Amino acid sequence: MSAKEQGVTEDEAALYDRQIRLWGLEAQNRMRSAHVVIYGLSSVATEVIKNIVLSGIGRLTIVDANPVLEEDLGAGFFFRDSDVGELRIADAVLQRIQMLNPLVKIQGETSLDLEAWSPSVLVACMGTQRELQLLNNTCRSLDTKFYATSAQGWGGYLFSDLGKSYTYVANRVIPGSKERKPVQYTQEFVSLENSLKTSWNSNLADGDHTGRPIRQHNARLWATWAFWQCQATKDDFSASWSESQLAENLQSTAFALMESKGIDASKVFDRQRKNPTSFFAEFAREIYPQWERQSIAALPTTSAVLGGILAQDLLNTLGQREEPIVNWLLLDTALGQAPILAIGTPPVKKV
Repeated sequence: MSAKEQGVTEDEAALYDRQIRLWGLEAQNRMRSAHVVIYGLSSVATEVIKNIVLSGIGRLTIVDANPVLEEDLGAGFFFRDSDVGELRIADAVLQRIQMLNPLVKIQGETSLDLEAWSPSVLVACMGTQRELQLLNNTCRSLDTKFYATSAQGWGGYLFSDLGKSYTYVANRVIPGSKERKPVQYTQEFVSLENSLKTSWNSNLADGDHTGRPIRQHNARLWATWAFWQCQATKDDFSASWSESQLAENLQSTAFALMESKGIDASKVFDRQRKNPTSFFAEFAREIYPQWERQSIAALPTTSAVLGGILAQDLLNTLGQREEPIVNWLLLDTALGQAPILAIGTPPVKKV
């Protein structure tokens, strides 16, 4: 069968030949018709963009009204020294991304317009807790898949909401043999807002969908919520905070957030054999240089791992294949751990 008869051009058939052989033409066609919006050209976003553009999505919109800062050069490999002070979505940056794959339509915007675009997926790489909740709720109303993510020094997080009824196919071993067969499942996701209403006070990790609340958590996550909230309400905070004052405020705010979810913060640090004062002092030290610039520390290694995981899950989502991340992934590269905390119902097998 010719490429035209398969619904792809000769150029696409040649460029994506290996991928089509790997996951099939149907999945590749879903990807090439998808519109992905990246909100915030962060270091994690850089890794995601590289992977999904090379894989052949149809359209990419990058939304960011911020200028390139010197610290962006460390992990943002689409940026150059000459870009400092220019918009992150300047033509030169977009052209470097376009060079990865000339078949993908790429554009940059300074503001989100989800209602007008109605994209397939939104990946939010910046924003306060409240802003992310509002974006997620808007995505739900538009039937748009939603991811939120951020690097946090040696750690980071990923949250996914693929909708009320996400269907995918996964290959499962046939009982009594070594062969596999495709099995279709439907997975119900919860919103970011509802997941944060859950009392995180019992263990629910590594794919356990029992519906019990969660005990394990990543303190960096709550510290980052506190950081972005401080930035969003900056008029209420002193711009002359010292590093130690920043650490104290991060700790007090993060403790309040954890305790509001039914978590005894002191016991959490006891179990992890960490001193909370030292933990938040280290975290403040990582982000303090960027405090005034409304950024957050991101190490290239952390961003590469987190961005790679997110990109793979996003491509699986677009192709509707393999089991998705449900729905929190908390990365700690120092310990080599990335537990998945599942909130909601288990997947339902379709007969």
